[in-house]
Amino acid sequence: MPCDHQEIRRILINKTDRIGDAVVTLPLLLELNKVFDVTVFSSRYNDFFLKEFLHTEIAVDKPLEFSGVIRMLFRRFLFLFEKSKETLPKYDMYLDLDGIKELNVFLKVKERKLCKYYVSFNMGIWNLFLQYSHPGYSVLFSRKHILDSYKDLIKAALGVNVDIPDYIDLSSKMVPVEGFDRAGFILVNIGGAEKFRGPSPDKYAEIINRLDFNGEIVVMDEIGRPHIEEFKKHINKNNITYLNKDYSVWELLFIASKSKLYVGADSGITQLLQIPVNAFIFFGTGSPQVWKPYSKNVYVKKKIKGTIIEETRNSQGITKKIAYKPVWCRPCFDLGCRERRCLGFDVSLIVQEIESMALSSCGS
Repeated sequence: MPCDHQEIRRILINKTDRIGDAVVTLPLLLELNKVFDVTVFSSRYNDFFLKEFLHTEIAVDKPLEFSGVIRMLFRRFLFLFEKSKETLPKYDMYLDLDGIKELNVFLKVKERKLCKYYVSFNMGIWNLFLQYSHPGYSVLFSRKHILDSYKDLIKAALGVNVDIPDYIDLSSKMVPVEGFDRAGFILVNIGGAEKFRGPSPDKYAEIINRLDFNGEIVVMDEIGRPHIEEFKKHINKNNITYLNKDYSVWELLFIASKSKLYVGADSGITQLLQIPVNAFIFFGTGSPQVWKPYSKNVYVKKKIKGTIIEETRNSQGITKKIAYKPVWCRPCFDLGCRERRCLGFDVSLIVQEIESMALSSCGS
């Protein structure tokens, strides 16, 4: 254990990636904030969310894309030979939850000597600047949930065993939508196809067309609704309602809380909207073992027609199901491929799984 947690009071945590990463990490950050004085380095992508719960400082405008990470690694190699000015550290520890993909943020902190101790996941040659480096790289190659990897890092570096909840009550943050008084519907988010994270709009339409559900189906899309027109070309049901404006995430969270089931692809908004309700989530490029909804209960796995379905029920009794195809090439950094092997789901199986959730759900 490189650091005595008794001497650690102020911790600077790097969480400068996207909204989904911030949502997934929030339960851990809140638990740490009960023990330490936590400040989170955020980005302009996720600060609006994190600042609702924690003290934040915007460190970067946006997280680097994969190509940007590669360029940055070559460019910043010269840092090994640079000298920084002597200053008194503002924080006791820098806890880097992103590793080498956010090396630019780490080096910015190191140059300014903001912290006394530095802890991160494996960063190769830059481990020379750390008091502790976890041997694994959680985000890309871990075979466990991201929160469990974070727990391992904190336990090894600080000797603190963080008990991370699998549910956080966000009802106080929800913003009611005027005129939206419906309930008991299925909320389907058809976004994410261009990021190779979920089915295409025509596949979503096929699933909904075959769904034996007489209630209302509310369909949402990404900002700007780029997939709605293509979706409408293939839909033949009349129990569809569309969200035809860009709501805030807090309004969308309110809408999701009124549904009996959320269906969508793994994405930042899905990570948020699945929290209060039963959810069925498609996984394409993202690693399901790392990013599936966190649960203290085990996931039961079954493989049918080449598709894997995993199901759990968290501590609040909320059911989560994920669907993915076993492929050798996951993750692929959102670059995708022509064949989209990871998204070749059997529609009849998906329909059956969603129907079983809709029938068993008690709704709001």
